[in-house]
Amino acid sequence: MALDLFAHLTQSIAEPVNAWLREHEAEPDAALAPPTRKGTGDLTLACHRYARVFRKAPQMIAADLIPVVTAHPLVQSAEAAAGFLNLRLDWAAVGQQTVEWALTDDGALGRSETLAGQKMVVEYSSPNTNKPQHLGHCRNNILGHTVSTLLEAAGAEVVRVNLINDRGIHICKSMVAYQRFGEGATPESTGKKGDHLVGEFYVRFDKAFNTEYGQYCETTETPLAKDDYFNSDQSDLGRTTRQMLLAWEANDADVRALWQTMNGWCETGFAATYERMGVRFDKLYRESQTYLLGKDLVREGHERGVFHTAENGAMVFDLEKIGLEGEKAVLRADGTSVYVTQDLGTALARYEELSFDDMIYVVGNEQDRHFLVLFGILGELREVLKGKLHHLSYGMVELPDGKMKSREGTVVDADDLMDELRDAAAAAGRERWPSLDPAAIDQRAEAIALGGLKFFLLKYAPPTTFVFDRERSIALEGETGAYCQYAHARASTMLRKLGDADAGVSPDWGAITSEQGVAVLAAMLRLPGEVRDAALGRKPSLATKAAFELAKAFAAFYNHKECRVIGAEPGAMAARAQLVRGARRMLAGVLGLLGIDALEEM
Repeated sequence: MALDLFAHLTQSIAEPVNAWLREHEAEPDAALAPPTRKGTGDLTLACHRYARVFRKAPQMIAADLIPVVTAHPLVQSAEAAAGFLNLRLDWAAVGQQTVEWALTDDGALGRSETLAGQKMVVEYSSPNTNKPQHLGHCRNNILGHTVSTLLEAAGAEVVRVNLINDRGIHICKSMVAYQRFGEGATPESTGKKGDHLVGEFYVRFDKAFNTEYGQYCETTETPLAKDDYFNSDQSDLGRTTRQMLLAWEANDADVRALWQTMNGWCETGFAATYERMGVRFDKLYRESQTYLLGKDLVREGHERGVFHTAENGAMVFDLEKIGLEGEKAVLRADGTSVYVTQDLGTALARYEELSFDDMIYVVGNEQDRHFLVLFGILGELREVLKGKLHHLSYGMVELPDGKMKSREGTVVDADDLMDELRDAAAAAGRERWPSLDPAAIDQRAEAIALGGLKFFLLKYAPPTTFVFDRERSIALEGETGAYCQYAHARASTMLRKLGDADAGVSPDWGAITSEQGVAVLAAMLRLPGEVRDAALGRKPSLATKAAFELAKAFAAFYNHKECRVIGAEPGAMAARAQLVRGARRMLAGVLGLLGIDALEEM
């Protein structure tokens, strides 16, 4: 069973209100919600909308409804204020229901059937096989994986897809550098992770090209721009790289062998990074297998009038058809593809293979216009795809000293970052718990590091660009993954110490109606709705917020002397222990959806 208890309770309380509205020939649409002003109750109903129907002031309507709602067994009291009906719940009764639900129902863990029957494809990561993944990839990987998990929690069938960019001029740059400077190096001979080794040659190429370009500029008064120079025959490195790409496309045996070897190194490295990060895929595609797709689709569209031939001979799409200005080339005059050509073909092939209801591309916001155009063209080519393609656009992750640049080697490698965070967490653990077993410290440090990284990258809404703060990401205080893990660990420790001391004791549910206890219950009741909204809105930041709010409410409860569990009167002990168990289960559930380990000890 997957029940959203808060929705169930509010609907139950609203039923007599709606019955009363029907009796008075008003629309039965009572919507109870938490008030926006603190101290005005637990639920509120705005009565202003009914003023015209009843020809009465909203305040009088609210007053008329007081006996209606107070007859409900879960409502303790109600009052009319400024046209609002404000309700206070009987938290002893609500608390009992909430705790029992939290301990037994999957709905308390954020599960629902909201998207049952929907098949969704989520494409994310899509790294290039010329360098290791970096902090920017971390955001993409974690965002795509977590959105997939949240959609599954909401009942959808999700297919996780990775399209690896394993061909093109940028890949050839690493290959050329390896031919010139590699001296037969391998991951085994160097002791380096394969993707890191390949990435070093990508950086090496850029440095060599910059040297070459600098020397060229010294020999001419009017030098070409750097990109123009690279694409001219004056550049030895540029010419060699272009020739390698042509040889690859012509299936040159030696070039293909080197390409397969270096790509194999890179993909093996990627697999290790994904495994450590807890990221997985159901289907893996490679651009080398898809880059020729789309040409036939474009020619078919040309015959149907979707595209037309421009004066230069290229096939183009009139962007006015989708509310934009200008034209978009979809096939060059010589019949070769442009970037959007293969994306058109790949999207259609994906639909024909998977028959999805929705496909989500997790790609940075620098590609916003590309996807706007891509989806528009696909909708013109295939009516069935309209409304089924979405771009989950996200902002960049920057460092305190600015943006990262792969070619210049100024990126933060994902593996190095995870190592750095783990080492920092381990150092803090040794200082905080000097007698703890080193192996236990290392294990917890890894969980804290990965949890901190994921929580930090997810707590910002996808469109947000932000600066990554290493120290803050693993801090035990504030809105962090470690703070939530610590709350779970404290609950676990308390329950271990309690043992079965409350077994067979009848809970006194009034003992959890303090301000701190009610705050925990309220956070528990809100959590499933936040998780569901996070899935529907593709916004994991709502789920991180829900986890933090529950952890924060629990910490306040745990630290308050009047909310003690161990040493309390038996009935109070039993009720509070059950509250701790329920909050702990729910916190572990939402952390699991975020890919974060719920630690038993810190």
